[in-house]
Amino acid sequence: MACCVFVDLAALENLRLAGQMMNAAIPAASEIIQNAGREPMGQLLHHLAAEQYRYYLPLWDQIQLASVLALAGLLYFAAEKRVLPQILCLAIFVLIVFQLAINPELAYRGREADFPPGSLSLATQERVLALGEIWTGVEIAKFIVGGVLAAVLFSFKSTRRSRRSIDAAAPVRVD
Repeated sequence: MACCVFVDLAALENLRLAGQMMNAAIPAASEIIQNAGREPMGQLLHHLAAEQYRYYLPLWDQIQLASVLALAGLLYFAAEKRVLPQILCLAIFVLIVFQLAINPELAYRGREADFPPGSLSLATQERVLALGEIWTGVEIAKFIVGGVLAAVLFSFKSTRRSRRSIDAAAPVRVD
């Protein structure tokens, strides 16, 4: 879950840095920006940052997919074959697959919206915004399900400890 936050923050930071680069560029870069024009260079830098985002997100989703499958295998053996952790793992798996399914359209529409005429079209901008909100909502759902899974696993561990301490405290009868 921490890696998800890191990847999301890195992607947002890339977009922010594109704008910051325009205002605080080194002299050599400032000259290039002035020669090319601030608006076209801003669009190009924003596009580059968005392309990095479009590259990293599907890659990260594939890593998450492998991780959740490994976690499901681990839980199958470690959680005493309880069903709830497996169901929660399945929910995370489905959410990741859904993100992988919408990533191509999000990338296509995002590229379309990066430059005119798509950047001037309200319908294109709204579609990209809607897909981004769906993607973010799925990311939040993954955090919630992951948090519930962690809570369930910790409760299993504490329940197991308390059972052991009760069994250890019980008197042993020898007949």
